[in-house]
Amino acid sequence: MTIGLALALLLVAQERPPVGPCGVAEATLPDTDQARTCDRAIATASGTAKARLLFERGYIHNEKGDTFAALTDLDASVAADPDNTEILQERAYTNNELGNYAEALADLDKSATLGVSTARLFNERAMSRLKLGDVAGAIADRDHIVALTPGDGNAYDARAGELLWVGRFDDARADIARALAIAETAKDQGAKASAETHLRRLASMTEGAEPNPGAVCQAAQGSRDFSRKGLIATCTAAYLAASSPKAKAELLTIRSSAWLFANDDAQATTDLQMAAALDPRNPDWHANLGFAYVRAAHSWAAEREFDRSLAIRESWAALGGRAWARYNLHKVNEAFADAKKSFEIRPNEIALIVLGDLFDDKGDPKGARLYWMAAYHMGVRGDDLLDRLKKIGVTDPAKEPSAK
Repeated sequence: MTIGLALALLLVAQERPPVGPCGVAEATLPDTDQARTCDRAIATASGTAKARLLFERGYIHNEKGDTFAALTDLDASVAADPDNTEILQERAYTNNELGNYAEALADLDKSATLGVSTARLFNERAMSRLKLGDVAGAIADRDHIVALTPGDGNAYDARAGELLWVGRFDDARADIARALAIAETAKDQGAKASAETHLRRLASMTEGAEPNPGAVCQAAQGSRDFSRKGLIATCTAAYLAASSPKAKAELLTIRSSAWLFANDDAQATTDLQMAAALDPRNPDWHANLGFAYVRAAHSWAAEREFDRSLAIRESWAALGGRAWARYNLHKVNEAFADAKKSFEIRPNEIALIVLGDLFDDKGDPKGARLYWMAAYHMGVRGDDLLDRLKKIGVTDPAKEPSAK
């Protein structure tokens, strides 16, 4: 998962590969002798021996990017050996990757009570805490990492990103300077680019703030004028001054639009993540985050956020967004049902485009034309829709009759 995670660093699943019957990469491939050997070993093992084999296979799934399969194996591994901190941390890593931050935090806290005090644990826990809205806890974990690895520029860079959430701008600037110095010495261009990104964001958050920032930020939402000079700094000041998580979440949602106008999609998504964490019972924040994910082709994460939104309140927007995500995930029947229901609640272009895509996939260009032209007449003029129409022979949609 790569969307909006610039303010936290994930470590690789493990620093060393596992060994044993399941300890080679081929074990996760279907119809191989090694896979069958691994499966037989797991089927016949018990207790901690079985836990180890499941852990190995879960690790391999993570290495290959099959995170859901990894979680299945790691759940079974923890059940067989519940106090194994290596397994608990691997499952925490997996749950962080899947956005299951509360579950990850529980495993990391348990590992800490069992005596683990490593940079890897604190890094993963900082991620979990930040994504659950516990910024103070995340910063405390970053402090531990810096103390354990004082020569690691990434540790300073990550802490700087989280210090920005609480307005400790001077401390963040000092950490960025350390990160840049270490990156320059190591000639690490990636680390240098990350620190420079934080430096640009720091400038945007601190330069040009206007008086009465709360009212100015709210006014931008009403006027939809998110390109106003200094708006990011103004909304930042309003966010820092806000007294409740609910108010902070609303201001971050406005600031996310300003980040989009500043061409920083990653920070815009990160603001939406924090808004959902601070005010998790607001369905709109989950829907907003879902749309950010689906636009970035991260559809399984989008579907999860739309699920969370719809569990709180049914809306045409969340249903339309979930239809879009499910279409991308090839869940055809579910996408159709969501799009249909979304349109029945309120005619909207998202549902129309998804329905058109579904008919086009079935080889029904007449059906696709009906829905796509309806979206066009609702005001959609983007290249994506125009390209769809050209594909079915509509070169000049303005001359086509209006859809009823």
